[in-house]
Amino acid sequence: MNRKDFIKGSCGVCIALNSGFVLSALLDSCKTPLDVVKTTSKDDKFIVPVKEFETSGYKLVKLSNYDFNVAIQKESDGSYTALLLKCTHAGRPIAKTGDTYYCQYHGSRFDHEGKVTNGPAAKDLTKLKTVVEKENVVVYLKVA
Repeated sequence: MNRKDFIKGSCGVCIALNSGFVLSALLDSCKTPLDVVKTTSKDDKFIVPVKEFETSGYKLVKLSNYDFNVAIQKESDGSYTALLLKCTHAGRPIAKTGDTYYCQYHGSRFDHEGKVTNGPAAKDLTKLKTVVEKENVVVYLKVA
């Protein structure tokens, strides 16, 4: 390999590496930070301390012994709304994307309140019963 080809190849590698770093940084800046709480359910309910909502009015709850995550939103009146992140079309897990929820299997979308904005899902997300007891938000997983 002559010197000219070596320099061309080296510059190409440097440009490719720098482009990758810039693209990675750009993609990282686009991520929506999620406040995640990990816990376990017992007797078809779980508890999240109210203090968890001091810095953010939204929590994504990952339950170690349950198939679906739960989104909890603190409302302006001090109450809490819990949404079961299970698509009402095919029963698959859904993800938070910005202010909405998305099912990657068939493309259903739901707004921040769990209402269907794009099918094939026809039913809104399931709202779970929440009760504030002392300094805890208690969420009931059994749907009546």
